Amino acid sequence: MQRLSHETHYFDEFVLDLTRGCLLRDRQEIKLRPKSFEVLKYLVENNGRLVSKNELIQAVWIDIAVTDDSLVQCLKDIRHALRDETQRIIKTVHGRGYIFEKEVRDQSAAAQMTTYTEETAGVQVIIEEETNGHGVIETSHLPVVGNISLISSHRATGIERLAAALKQHKWAAALSVLTLAAVAAAIVYSSRPGEAIDSVAVMPFVNVSGDPNTEYLSDGISDSIINNLSQLPSLKKVISFSSVLRYKGKQTDPQTVGRELNVRAVLMGRLVQRGDDLSISIELVDVRDNRRLWGDQYNRKLSDIIAMQAELAHDISERLRLRLSGEEKQLLTKRYTENGEAYQLYVMGRYYARKRTKEGWEKSVEYFDQSIKKDPNYAPAYVALGYAYGGLGWLGSLPPREVRQKVAWAALRALQIDDALAQAHALSAHNREIDLDWPGAEEEYKRAIELDPNSGAVQASYAWYLIDLGRSDEAMLHLKRAKELDPLSVNIGADIGFALYFSRQYDRAIEQFQKTIEMDPNFAPTHVRLGATYLQKGMFEEAIAEHKKAIALDESPGRWGRAAALGYAYAVAGKRREALKIFDDLREQAKQRYVSPFNFALIYMGLGDRDQAFEWLNKTYDEYPFTLVFLKIDPRYDSLRSDPRFADLLRRMNFAT
Repeated sequence: MQRLSHETHYFDEFVLDLTRGCLLRDRQEIKLRPKSFEVLKYLVENNGRLVSKNELIQAVWIDIAVTDDSLVQCLKDIRHALRDETQRIIKTVHGRGYIFEKEVRDQSAAAQMTTYTEETAGVQVIIEEETNGHGVIETSHLPVVGNISLISSHRATGIERLAAALKQHKWAAALSVLTLAAVAAAIVYSSRPGEAIDSVAVMPFVNVSGDPNTEYLSDGISDSIINNLSQLPSLKKVISFSSVLRYKGKQTDPQTVGRELNVRAVLMGRLVQRGDDLSISIELVDVRDNRRLWGDQYNRKLSDIIAMQAELAHDISERLRLRLSGEEKQLLTKRYTENGEAYQLYVMGRYYARKRTKEGWEKSVEYFDQSIKKDPNYAPAYVALGYAYGGLGWLGSLPPREVRQKVAWAALRALQIDDALAQAHALSAHNREIDLDWPGAEEEYKRAIELDPNSGAVQASYAWYLIDLGRSDEAMLHLKRAKELDPLSVNIGADIGFALYFSRQYDRAIEQFQKTIEMDPNFAPTHVRLGATYLQKGMFEEAIAEHKKAIALDESPGRWGRAAALGYAYAVAGKRREALKIFDDLREQAKQRYVSPFNFALIYMGLGDRDQAFEWLNKTYDEYPFTLVFLKIDPRYDSLRSDPRFADLLRRMNFAT
């Protein structure tokens, strides 16, 4: 028999249960993230004394470099859980640390709880006792069967009272006692809560119909389920749709997927559409032992797709054994629209936006516009529309000021409809960046992460914000988190390499870019960034070759022009004639379409012409300041940093420190 002491701490009306790893109030569990729980545990165990920030960080984040922001966020979570906004429990001593003010009582001051376990015939019987002198049943009235001995002096359960009553009647045969014990064991065993599964990959649903016109729907359903699940704090990892999409159309084994994505469970689905009839079959697999946890089939009308998705998300969370609060359950099944046509148009827009081409963005704008017309209060459609306009702006297909206005309108409208939509806050954050409102942008990014901690896209966007401000160590933490959530994303892989480039870690950056190219050799931005890194290493021919590859792969006329980057490489390599040829070509193109002044500034920077470089940089600032977002960190600006005009640019960009 194994005896396990239950380790608990009591303060105010709360119980900190260290054995079970949970915080309780009136027997109700209060959700806390793992690190927040560890911070609270340390403060409770050191109550009454000042604990410095450094001590807390070293105790909780062992061998992991984090900033004060991580600790501050944990304290915010804890105060929310304890309803301690007035600091009556945890007092902040500004500039020094924290004091846990409340008296803490250990388990000896309250009802002791001990867990006994005994295994017989492969069935584990668990009985928890509370020895507080009430509701006690005598040992003589309890059955003893085989090697299962029930514990003395503990509160009687309904089954035990029944057992005692049977024993007092001489007509109760031994078989009755055996049956009773078996039933009791089965009930206790079956009622024991299973281990929660905290990481999952939702694979793209297979379109069994084979109709390419319904492909958007099979992708859209799995994408929507991912978005719903990712908002749950109790899930540590929900793999982003962009990573699972790489398995689309391939024969995959759940265990292989689980190993590659580092998740505990994989959800697979199949969709059949016949006219207005939808049939979806799903299967949830525990990849540790390839065991089928659950499967079901849903037959609905196409017009009921919104309700069906809410039902799917709810059922999946139950099969993952997640313990959700009432608020989390509502969030999981939240419907952003009741209009089935608006939803289908939105999903179609998302399908085309994933192509990330000029034609794809333009078609997505059309579908999002139609979706909004069907339901003017469909907040996610406004967010998606804002990002689509941003994509067109990035490609140079829309003038910057028009993009700015459209993105600002979309973000504002989405937040007016639903202030709890994470992606709306992320879009608003980007909008504040465009306005050079760096503190406001950070506030919005943090709110977005709070609302959706499992969004790889939001984590990566916040990382870019931190990179722009020169906070590379913090940025890398968020990029690593984004990589966990979206492990097969070449975009995030290239972002990690670029962060290393900006922090002057060129050899590590080159290694990262080469790994990313192995994942997808046709992703043009990786080649552009690798070329820029080679330049800083003095590897001119290699740099020029990478820039040429990028142009061959993607000749998009974006304001971060591929041609201008090649012109800069030529100039730095001493190939002045080739650089000026690209400069002249861009001047001609500017007569037909929008070309950012930054393209010309970049080539002049490579040529070493400071006066012309600053003239074009000032034009860039006057036209669209956000184009100079890398001003503080990009090594390409190093030759200008000693000039007073550069300091003035930093000041106008609100980067001056």
